[in-house]
Amino acid sequence: MPRTHESYFERADETEVIVEYTISAYDPGCTYGPAENCYPPEGGEVEIISVKDLDGKPVQWTDDEDETWCDWIAQNHDFSEEPEYYEDDR
Repeated sequence: MPRTHESYFERADETEVIVEYTISAYDPGCTYGPAENCYPPEGGEVEIISVKDLDGKPVQWTDDEDETWCDWIAQNHDFSEEPEYYEDDR
């Protein structure tokens, strides 16, 4: 089950927004060694739930922003923040 988090991002117009998102546990898989021990990476799916300005008011976001923010989150999220939570999620 994904957990909700928040991150701050700067938009193209240089305004800052708070992005609320979920991300599922990530398993990097095993792509080396005997074939019977290999499996592909799994998880790490990101979904943006809401975007707010710094006053907490909802704002609209574009598909391009969604894609950019999701990619950044997927590559930079720190799963060590709550390792027991993500261990249970696998």
